[in-house]
Amino acid sequence: MKILLINPNRYRTPPVPPLALEYLAGALDGSPHGCRILDLCFADDPVGELDREINAFKPDIAGFTIRNIDTVIYHNNVFFLDDIKSLVSHVREKDIPVVLGGAGFSFVPEGILGYAGAEWGVYGPGERALPALLDRYEQGDIPPHGTILDGWEYGIDTSHRRRHDAVDYGRYFGNRGLAGFETQKGCFGACSYCPEGNRHVMFKNPSGVVEEISELTARGITSFHLCDTEFNQDLAHCKAFLEALIASNTGITWVLYMKTSPYDDDLFRLLRKSGAQLVTLSVPTGDDSLDHAETVCRLARKYGLRLAVDFLCGFPGETAETVRAALERLRGMAPDTVGVNSYFRLIPKLAVTSQILSSPDHGHYLLGEVENNPDMIRPVFYNSITMDMLKELVGDDPLFRIEGFERTSNYERLRG
Repeated sequence: MKILLINPNRYRTPPVPPLALEYLAGALDGSPHGCRILDLCFADDPVGELDREINAFKPDIAGFTIRNIDTVIYHNNVFFLDDIKSLVSHVREKDIPVVLGGAGFSFVPEGILGYAGAEWGVYGPGERALPALLDRYEQGDIPPHGTILDGWEYGIDTSHRRRHDAVDYGRYFGNRGLAGFETQKGCFGACSYCPEGNRHVMFKNPSGVVEEISELTARGITSFHLCDTEFNQDLAHCKAFLEALIASNTGITWVLYMKTSPYDDDLFRLLRKSGAQLVTLSVPTGDDSLDHAETVCRLARKYGLRLAVDFLCGFPGETAETVRAALERLRGMAPDTVGVNSYFRLIPKLAVTSQILSSPDHGHYLLGEVENNPDMIRPVFYNSITMDMLKELVGDDPLFRIEGFERTSNYERLRG
């Protein structure tokens, strides 16, 4: 079997290399199936490039990775699925069946599969699930239309090597992008507002991750963005990876996301020694999260790490005064920057979504079509702390930045 792995993500502020496809291609290299990666990020004519690759490779199946449904932020929101749906339809018109996957797909797998009109999907990790799907297809055991394989049940094989040769990293670096790597898949958390927390985590072998990074540094790539959901799922694994990275003496610089716990002093010491430069801390409103954030800020300062805070506020039941108090606490912590967002992108089955929709007055705070959009594929936002209220709360303090008006990442804002 031959599969064409396609990156349809053409959002370029900044552009993100299709790391998932590199890992999938590496897994398929250990199987009897052939694959190629088609990266459409910088394509001027995506359909034309797709046709040329199909004609040259003649794949039996096409696989699309969906990194995001939309930009998640309410202001200046960009919706991606219509363009992806058009490409999927174009491929299927050539009698090539399509399988979907990726982090964005896994947020609403059934809804996205139906919206895009593809045959099958893979929820979660695909390194073993996708080869298993190809095995079935080749043996004539073709899954019924609409089948979604659960990649968490198949797991991952850390012996599979990432394929580096199909992505033009120079093009990404020239347009503000960074290379990526991951040390794990999943998140132990189950935050009410987050579609990535599913209580599943699969850890990668630290020495294998460092070997992967070393192969990239040998090609002159030295700046990285960690692609874990949140780095600090398990302190023992974090430290094992950091110690292996330090021992390798790769000389990389890298940036990462963390949640407010767990952590300790030694974690931040090792982060600094490993070349980490910026930690973005995800902080929802709440005294417990803010208590942890205060300690994390102190540790980051102690070890010379820059710290950005992504602050989500305006949960059901919150008021302008509770948000004001939280912002005052963050101001006192003095991180390098605080991005503030009070618009919740609703995803089905999340606890906060159920709470909002069960409230008799939820309609006052919803932005977007709900009745004819049951899977919330098209963006629906909840907002009880309005933009005018948020501007008044933030004032003219340059520490705070209201999200949605500036299309840059934290690592770009705090570079240098």
